[in-house]
Amino acid sequence: METETDIPDEPRDKINRIKERLEDTREEMEIEALIFVEATKQFTFEWIKREMELPTISSDNGSPPHSFRDDSENSEKLRKLKSDLKELPLTIQYIVETNLNNEDYWIHRSSFLHAGVSQDYLEYKKEKMRRELTSSIRMILGCASEIFGDQKEEPENKIWVKEQGRRKYVCFLRFSEEMTASLNRYLERLEELLILDHEIKEEIERIKGKKI
Repeated sequence: METETDIPDEPRDKINRIKERLEDTREEMEIEALIFVEATKQFTFEWIKREMELPTISSDNGSPPHSFRDDSENSEKLRKLKSDLKELPLTIQYIVETNLNNEDYWIHRSSFLHAGVSQDYLEYKKEKMRRELTSSIRMILGCASEIFGDQKEEPENKIWVKEQGRRKYVCFLRFSEEMTASLNRYLERLEELLILDHEIKEEIERIKGKKI
């Protein structure tokens, strides 16, 4: 059985040059993936503050808001809300890292790349990745929003559904500019990555064909 070590030196040099370009592309894609993850943390934090309409902790004179005054039950709610708001940035970082920063979504981290490089296939892979990332971020928003569920009870609210036992946001969702730009750069490099991988496989097969 022939292996890559059976390839003559000159063709192997060509293959090695392509591999170097492929690894450089992987590194660039890893940078964009991490940028996207960090941008998603900021996006989620801002989205939760805005869309959950979190109450102001204190009024202008420093006293609790009216809805939290007087009775012990509301005092306990205020204490919990203060704690939740203080921990919100770290909690969101954990939720995003757990749900988004893994191999399930980032193709460049896989050791196996599909050989197809037709334009239809490339567009399919890009669109599939956009859908999967969007679905993951909808779940992230659901997880983050549950922190403040007691403060925003809306039984008639139709913006959430349950999916696999988890809350998921289902209304219109627009990524931040930084998320969009980073993902677009990633997808441009994805096309390059798949083409380079295909070139390596083609070159190896061409060389083997000459030996037959």
